[in-house]
Amino acid sequence: MNTTAVYSDYKFEFIAEQDNFGFRLFSGIRDWTLKSDFNYFPSVLHNIKFGGIYIYHTFIPGNVSARINEDTLSLNKIIRQYAHEGALYVNDDFDITEWLKVNAGIRYSLFRQVGPFTRYRKNEIDQIVDSVVYKRGERVADYSGIEPRISMRILLNKSTSFKASYTHNYQYLHLAAISSISMPTDLWVPSSDRVKPQFGIQYAGGIFKNLRNNIFETSVEVYYKTMENMVEFAEGAAPESSISDNTDNSFVFGEGKSYGAEFFIAKRKGKFHGWIGYTLSKTTRTFPDINDGEEFYAKYDRRHDFEVIANYSLNSRWTFSAVFVYATGNTATMPVDFYLIEGNVVTEYGKRNSYRMPDYHRMDLSATWNLKPLKVQSMAVENSLVFSIYNLYNRLNPYFIYIDYDGDALDGDLTAHAKLVSVFPILPSVTWNFRF
Repeated sequence: MNTTAVYSDYKFEFIAEQDNFGFRLFSGIRDWTLKSDFNYFPSVLHNIKFGGIYIYHTFIPGNVSARINEDTLSLNKIIRQYAHEGALYVNDDFDITEWLKVNAGIRYSLFRQVGPFTRYRKNEIDQIVDSVVYKRGERVADYSGIEPRISMRILLNKSTSFKASYTHNYQYLHLAAISSISMPTDLWVPSSDRVKPQFGIQYAGGIFKNLRNNIFETSVEVYYKTMENMVEFAEGAAPESSISDNTDNSFVFGEGKSYGAEFFIAKRKGKFHGWIGYTLSKTTRTFPDINDGEEFYAKYDRRHDFEVIANYSLNSRWTFSAVFVYATGNTATMPVDFYLIEGNVVTEYGKRNSYRMPDYHRMDLSATWNLKPLKVQSMAVENSLVFSIYNLYNRLNPYFIYIDYDGDALDGDLTAHAKLVSVFPILPSVTWNFRF
């Protein structure tokens, strides 16, 4: 039996400043978790695992404040949401024959939103006309689901195997992506009386083969996943839309799918070792209320994902490593036209996520020097120094894009420019590690 208690407090804050205007967005999740896992071995052919988990959530889906000159305005009070989440599972990893191994399990999960909570009701023109107040601990919404999963490994010969899997998953937390701006302002929000849990089904299969007496490992896998009850902010909505309102009143709902192929080769033995991985994938969304109901790319759709890891062990004291990563840029919804109405700039955006940001790539280098053990009383403490360089060639990878204006609309010389913001340039570092 393994029992674990966890406390976590995730906080997200985004601050933007431009001229005399400032904008601050804050959200967070605080969790108290208790889980127990058991292993049972009825025979050498079976490894049965079972257990349960309980989580108490406190959510702050989004809190907004703004600054105009020296005046700070709190645009909405902090609205918290509370929920209980739990699950029970059992899983058996067993060998049917020498060449067939099966892993099968089932999980039952549940989620309950509770008060204190105020649900604001709106009319057809988006005005709040009523509210429902729930007392502390009062049930707001209940969800539950059964999540079966099965995978198998068929040994074709001593060095080759075929693996396949099928899984059902419920997810009670949602990442609400704001596609009208490319800034990192995505919010984690819970299921509620308005937001249903996400539900996904995934199929996967692949061929795995070892070469040259297991020096090399290779694999090719394909997968296909469907997703229901996805959430996005409605057209024109943003975090500030939730001022004195529920954040999820700005959501629309749809479905998604993701599929692709993964290619992998690794060298596990010898002084020089490492791996190369490449994923070709596509992730799309379909929402009746977005993009005229037409399919569009997800914000984090990544067509190409390539990674090379190389390690060289010179001797027992020195190890050198190099990492290179490349990935297709995220999608974004960018302006296509601007209009002046009574001296104010009005922006018209293109189709949802129709713009692709520049590709991401970088190289990292490191050298590890294993020092002589330190003597602390009667105990030997292993220690090492790591010298590393992150982003060796100082690639200015895209973080977000914003629109800046030059000139004056009244003078007729107003121009708009898209500006790319990057973070984490070349970063050398030295780390001292010790273990006892």
